[in-house]
Amino acid sequence: MDFIAENIGTVVSIIIAVGATYAAISSRLTKLETLIEDLRRDVEKHNGVIERTYGLEADMKAVQVEVSSIKQTIDKGAA
Repeated sequence: MDFIAENIGTVVSIIIAVGATYAAISSRLTKLETLIEDLRRDVEKHNGVIERTYGLEADMKAVQVEVSSIKQTIDKGAA
């Protein structure tokens, strides 16, 4: 019985330390989850921009082909 009475302060201190550590880890985990979600949204936006850029590049190539064709038609008419 004396052993328990002598060490109750240590046991309580350990329980408090474990609880505080758990709370700190839980808080940090929540912050990290929020940051990861923000990064995921940013990546989705970036990927959307890249997809639109590829589409614009394809459209630009088509326009360049049409312009070349029109130039050739004009050159043939002028000759």
